[in-house]
Amino acid sequence: MKESIKMIASVTGRLIQIIISTAGNYIGILFSIVGVALRILTLAVIIGIFASVCIYVKVLPIFTEVREDVFDKMVNLDEDDFTMKEDTLIYDSKENVVGSVNAGRFKYVPINDISPYIYNGYIAVEDKRFKTHGGVDVLATLRAGITLLKNHMKITQGGSTITQQIIKNNLLTQDQSYTRKMAEIMLAPAVEAKFTKAQIMEYYCNTNYYGYRCYGVGAASRYYFRKEASELKPHEAALLISLSNNPSAYDPINNPEASLEKRNAVLKTMYDEGVIDEKQYESAIKKKLKVKQYSEELENENYVVSYAIHCAANALMEEEHFEYKYIFKDKSDYKKYREKYSKVYNEKCEDIRAGGYKIYTSINMKKQRQLQESIDNGLADNTEKDTETGKYTLQGAAVCVNNKTNYVVAIVGGRGTDDEYNRAYLSARQSGSAIKPLIDYTPGFESGIFAPSTIVNDHQFEDGPNNSGDVYFGDISIREAVARSLNTVAWQVLEEITPEYGMSYLEKMRFRNLSYIDNGNLALSLGGFTEGVRVVDMVKGYSTLANNGTYSNRTCIKKIENVANGIIYENTNEKTQVFTEDAAWMMTDVLRGVISESYGTGYSLQLEGDQICAGKTGTTNSSKDVWFCGYTKYYTTVVWAGYDTPREMPDVTGASLPGVIWKDYMDKIHTELEPLNFTIPDTIRLADYDSDGRRIEGTSIEPDPYEERPYGMDYFSNVIQEVEYSSDDEEDDDEGQQNGEDERPEY
Repeated sequence: MKESIKMIASVTGRLIQIIISTAGNYIGILFSIVGVALRILTLAVIIGIFASVCIYVKVLPIFTEVREDVFDKMVNLDEDDFTMKEDTLIYDSKENVVGSVNAGRFKYVPINDISPYIYNGYIAVEDKRFKTHGGVDVLATLRAGITLLKNHMKITQGGSTITQQIIKNNLLTQDQSYTRKMAEIMLAPAVEAKFTKAQIMEYYCNTNYYGYRCYGVGAASRYYFRKEASELKPHEAALLISLSNNPSAYDPINNPEASLEKRNAVLKTMYDEGVIDEKQYESAIKKKLKVKQYSEELENENYVVSYAIHCAANALMEEEHFEYKYIFKDKSDYKKYREKYSKVYNEKCEDIRAGGYKIYTSINMKKQRQLQESIDNGLADNTEKDTETGKYTLQGAAVCVNNKTNYVVAIVGGRGTDDEYNRAYLSARQSGSAIKPLIDYTPGFESGIFAPSTIVNDHQFEDGPNNSGDVYFGDISIREAVARSLNTVAWQVLEEITPEYGMSYLEKMRFRNLSYIDNGNLALSLGGFTEGVRVVDMVKGYSTLANNGTYSNRTCIKKIENVANGIIYENTNEKTQVFTEDAAWMMTDVLRGVISESYGTGYSLQLEGDQICAGKTGTTNSSKDVWFCGYTKYYTTVVWAGYDTPREMPDVTGASLPGVIWKDYMDKIHTELEPLNFTIPDTIRLADYDSDGRRIEGTSIEPDPYEERPYGMDYFSNVIQEVEYSSDDEEDDDEGQQNGEDERPEY
């Protein structure tokens, strides 16, 4: 009995020990877990504190920056802040208003007169919790914050509510920045407290831009569907919602496929969110895109206004460091860039047209009127008009640049002032021989292979071009070949220096419309471009020659102001030395011969008052495009004439229509200006040349800037390395080949 009791006591004791030991282990584990948890919590608190300090350091300056401005806006909030922006105003060189871009079709529509498919559709697509949040959607903002972290603090999506969007559109700028985002967040609750949800939605629908100068849903409804905003059906409402997101990308006229796809995506969201039922959805997606484009009488954007908006858009793109490209390696490279450029450019133009900008230009309205008169009078004999448009069929365009300031002072895009199409910058046409100084001869001088006195054999050759009238002169100097505009000589020059080398100079002068197809094309020597060139690019090219090879980035924009932010762009006259002074000056001296020599193609265009000038004619095959590009020390003016749909103009040349217009205009603007010669660089020298165009050693002298070039002598550069050139195509000269290839400078 005693033994049994001892055994039970022993077992019980061991069991208690096991229980205590096990409990101790679990308690130890529990304490370990608690310890780890406390360490993790402590670490999290430390990280949180550190993050908070970092955020505080980052956010505090931003908060301080926007607090005062936001406070003023909150105190002064008024209904007028959300109805319509000020017009965008265009100023001339004397800061007089010369044009404006306004709503035109804008008419404020109360919320009760707006289709519920519109405002409920906007809620479904843009801001699902609009009816319940207080101005800021916390979940959407958190998602945007996570995306911000994933993208290394680069803002890619906003998480903006409809309330925040009307704040951005009407009170703040369009830039994506922490400052603007914080201002939105701070202002949103104040807007929600001041106005009802219905009012906020009303302001939103009335301040969106829908393309084609349609501001507000009322204007858009009338323009696209010729009906009131209250009458819109689901598929029509979906289209307008799509357009306000990106009017150019989803334009139903120019981008119907993208527009239809976006509209149907909006309809799907409207169905998913219960705005429309299944039957309405199935019916709506089957609807075709049908737009009316109902135009009311609006004032056209004149040539100054349209060009100012174009240049302002590009100026703002430059300000935001858009990477421009002018030469492309292949089709893919070209297409990718054009899509990128078009998207950003259209967005900028739409933003400017939406209002709130002041654009200060260099346009001199007296010279503008004079240039318009010269164009109209010069083409007055041709009275044929298009039966559909009522426009003159024969058209002209011209641009004038002040060579001292580098600003455009006048731009005319067509005959009369009622034509909204500005051919001076919108139209790219074949340049003919007018391009030769920019792509052939000045680069040729720059290379050292050619000089004004260089002899080239002018002859017809296989797979080469023909001269006008099939007239050939044999051995001839570059100087005389330019004055006579000989095609075979220009071709040989570009062949020697290579099209890539010649094109590189057009790239430096920011020529648009250069195609990848143009790469390696010798027809460029005569102006045979795939797309053509613009008047505004040609005038900048020739003004570069007038300024001894210095290119300026100036267009007509002096500065741009924004209603909310003051001056946002101011031109700094960024310059690039495209050609050396010597090469540019020698080209200018050669181009003087085009007008002063009796055999020059522009001999009849000498300016009055002995004004010193240089220039070049341009006439394409069958005279479908004719040009004159010329300049003095004071001004550069380029004139183009032709039909919008190219057709032959028998017996018309660059010296006739555009040349006469050029002379008429240049005589007017130089009336009170003393003749002024082009400045000879210090490194230019004169020398005697033999009949083969070779400089005779020991005859070099410094030229007298007040005397004409002596007979038998010609200019050369003391700094450009000369490379021997041989035009003998019948047999190779080993020494000439060696000099022409081994010593050619790298391009």
